[in-house]
Amino acid sequence: MNYIICSHKITPEIEGNLAKSGLTPLKLRGVPKFGEFHPLNYHPDMFCFHLRDNAWIFYGSAYENNRAVLDGLGLDIIAASDPVSGEYPHYVGLNCAEAGRYLVCAAKHANAGILAHAAREKKALIDVKQGYARCSTCIAGDAIITADRDIYSKFPGNKLLIRAGHIDLWGYDYGFIGGCSGFFDSKLLFTGDIGLHPDYEEIRGFCGGIGIELISLSREKLRDYGGLIVI
Repeated sequence: MNYIICSHKITPEIEGNLAKSGLTPLKLRGVPKFGEFHPLNYHPDMFCFHLRDNAWIFYGSAYENNRAVLDGLGLDIIAASDPVSGEYPHYVGLNCAEAGRYLVCAAKHANAGILAHAAREKKALIDVKQGYARCSTCIAGDAIITADRDIYSKFPGNKLLIRAGHIDLWGYDYGFIGGCSGFFDSKLLFTGDIGLHPDYEEIRGFCGGIGIELISLSREKLRDYGGLIVI
């Protein structure tokens, strides 16, 4: 059975289509100190990071908040200290993107355990200005799709630059492509209808060229839920 970490706010339509794709959703809640109505509190890419195999880093209180879901899965969870506040950039330490042999992050804000993991695994560090590095980076195997020009210019691998916006996010003017997507088994899953994005043809052509199928999990506009992270 394949599990996928996602927000507890995903719609029944998205949840059902994940199941049809062979994935069991683990609908998680965030860091309690942020408050239930913090716009990013329910975003998994803000409070957890997959290190390797069964090893994960979670903000400590996010793990405690989700033990009923996570315990029993055989995960090796490392509890990181909670952010000192719910104000940017204090909470972006785990918001790092790993694509192939590269780790994309704002290094000065990144969690020390993630940086140590990158060094140990000989990952090339791509230091960017964007604190929301994982949110801004759609991982498509070893390739990436992003609207962030700094990430695009610095990433040395296969990449596609799209226009910003056209993705909903509660509390903000718009969301990010990484926050509405997840990669599994040569498929790129989207929490919405990727066909409604104005750069759909470019995205379809780019992904088709590297053997990746696009899957829309909803008929609605793309919405940033903090990503879909496969266990």
